[in-house]
Amino acid sequence: MTDLPSPFVPAEVDLSDFPFMPLDVRRFRDSRLVATSTGDEFMAWMLLVCASWHQRPAGSLPDDDIELAQLADFGRVVTEWQKVRTGALYGWVKCGDGRLYHAHVAEKAKEAWEGKLEHQWKRECDRIRKDNKRREEQQQEKLPFP
Repeated sequence: MTDLPSPFVPAEVDLSDFPFMPLDVRRFRDSRLVATSTGDEFMAWMLLVCASWHQRPAGSLPDDDIELAQLADFGRVVTEWQKVRTGALYGWVKCGDGRLYHAHVAEKAKEAWEGKLEHQWKRECDRIRKDNKRREEQQQEKLPFP
């Protein structure tokens, strides 16, 4: 048995509150997937990419045909999903945590996560700054007049 690669995205990466997912248009448009997949494979692939954005960790998928069929809009018809499975999972790699990852989606998920953490940090710094200013003003109001 070969060793599986480490997950492409840390387990805590959660973008479930992100309605927007970046798309590298040229990289996507010129990809081998677009050139070689059938319409059904392509549609399933794109739906899986979108679904992966709100999985945890973001950018990953479960390695389970029943769940993948649901996420790829095949509902309970797993036999139809299996007809497009190979093409729909183009570029997805099973990793050591048992989940599937796509390098490009993982890259975008990590960038979005870093941006989310930076935004949270800046908001917290701003909150602390405002709180300190409010306390300073309250202290000045309490000082007796000379």
